[in-house]
Amino acid sequence: MEDNKDNRKDIWKKTERFIIESGKSIGKYFIGKLITSTIIGLVAYVVFKIMGINPAWLLALIVGLTNVVPVFGPWVGLILCALIVIFINPIFALYTSLVALLLQLLEQFVLLPLIVGKAVDLKPLLIICVLIIGSMLFGFWGVVFAIPIAAVIKIGYGIFIKNEKKEDEKT
Repeated sequence: MEDNKDNRKDIWKKTERFIIESGKSIGKYFIGKLITSTIIGLVAYVVFKIMGINPAWLLALIVGLTNVVPVFGPWVGLILCALIVIFINPIFALYTSLVALLLQLLEQFVLLPLIVGKAVDLKPLLIICVLIIGSMLFGFWGVVFAIPIAAVIKIGYGIFIKNEKKEDEKT
């Protein structure tokens, strides 16, 4: 009887730890995503300013804000920027699109795996794989939620399964 109470207390403690760590990890994900989007927006501003594309601040703001949505957001930003710039100078629309595309690649394959991956404690290659699998299975929503779900699964595995195996090995 006493063993049952200890098991229930242990399960509740693990569940509480899981909820707390999952919340922290999801919060870190969003902070990491905001950091990468801010970096992309600042780099876009500098590049657009150097190229003489105006309004650089507006284009950088669009690139940074749309970048918050993984994978699809940067494409929306690229299209919006190109549409704005095409009325100012059509050739700059091409340059703006190329810059936005390069920034998207930088974010997806460098910043996101490094900054967000570190924030949620996932390897960069795993981040890329999770995003691809999420997009293939669930499209837009799969991409949006792929990294937080992977982080929560990792936390759950560490708390409920990995620790169980260690405890079984001790006995």
